[in-house]
Amino acid sequence: MKKVMILGGGPNQLGLLRTAKECGYMIVLCDKNPQCIGKNSADIFYSIDIINEEEITKIAVAEKINGILSNSEIVMEVVAKVSTFLGLIGNSREGISILNSKQEFREFQQANDIFAPKHKMVADNYNISNVLDGLKFPLIVKPVKCSGTRGTVRFDSYEQDELKKAIDSCIRFSRNKKCTIEEYIEMPSLNVLEGDVFINEGKYFWGGLYFTKRSAQHPMVPMTYMSPYLDSDNHMIIIKNTLSKMFDRLRIRHGEYNVEAYFDRNDNFFIIEINARQGGHGLPAYVKLATNVDMDKLLVTTAVGDNAYFDSILEKPYEQKFATRHTIFSDSDGVLESVYIDDRIKKYIVEVEFNTKIGGAVEKRINGSSYIGFVNLIFDSYEIQHMYSENIEEYIYPIVKNSCEEILADE
Repeated sequence: MKKVMILGGGPNQLGLLRTAKECGYMIVLCDKNPQCIGKNSADIFYSIDIINEEEITKIAVAEKINGILSNSEIVMEVVAKVSTFLGLIGNSREGISILNSKQEFREFQQANDIFAPKHKMVADNYNISNVLDGLKFPLIVKPVKCSGTRGTVRFDSYEQDELKKAIDSCIRFSRNKKCTIEEYIEMPSLNVLEGDVFINEGKYFWGGLYFTKRSAQHPMVPMTYMSPYLDSDNHMIIIKNTLSKMFDRLRIRHGEYNVEAYFDRNDNFFIIEINARQGGHGLPAYVKLATNVDMDKLLVTTAVGDNAYFDSILEKPYEQKFATRHTIFSDSDGVLESVYIDDRIKKYIVEVEFNTKIGGAVEKRINGSSYIGFVNLIFDSYEIQHMYSENIEEYIYPIVKNSCEEILADE
């Protein structure tokens, strides 16, 4: 029986744990929380901080594991170190470190002749004038080590107090307490490329790519996912060649990587970021809904050297549905009264997932973490899918009361 180590027993790891169990692998789970939700899925459990590289390595050696993986961005460097030390399937720690740092990622792009904006890194005790010297508005301010658009703010003009406030906030959000400021690359469309690229021993599965629709008011926050991703032959060649070039030079040979990118008005292919993990918000399950390809199974099986499922996916065309996953956001703080769903779109809905219960508090959309829930839909054609999905907030939206007092006043 093959033995797989999984770092982290929280909600983001449940798909990996369930899949490992279904595949008949012995699961060694590490999490510092002895009451973590994934503990019941483990055959062997260690209550340990998963960023403790030395102890994780000792456990991996003692358990004689066949593979190690995680879906937690913060420990992907630990995964890379352990896999390299034990000679298992894995990646360069340096490459993963570059993906985990927005500053190092931009420097890598520029050093490898890949399109990237001008940028600067900021830490404590900065001088705002020196920071902005040589940069042109509009600018994006964001944490160097953080995901989910947390703390990210766009500035179209100089606002000293607000800029300083945003920089300070990003420094707090960032795991290394640093902030990056870069020139904004204008999006010609609110539909951008996103998706999960899967790599195994230098071979790629590209079927996890999809469109992401963003709202005009919040263009940096992913909102509505639409599969399949269709583009010109030339663009698809550029996308695949650029991404494979980056992964090759980063010495990344295995895993699932969440990509956000778009072509600017000058047709430059701009990669916003590559996250060294699966996409969040249930995106691996969404890819399965759209293509019938199980991304969790790809990740778990190949991590222990079992390539049968991966090879079968590459050998034959995969099923493709016109699938949309819409994130429900509120544009005001308050209390969730209900979610409106237009009758015209109801027949396409296959699942509704609520993160916030009716009567619960909701936050105004600021970043990707302030979601209310998700709606999965399958359409009959690409044209019908985009007709509804590109205007989906007209058909699906939350009804939010501004306060509990307002709800009481209506009763």
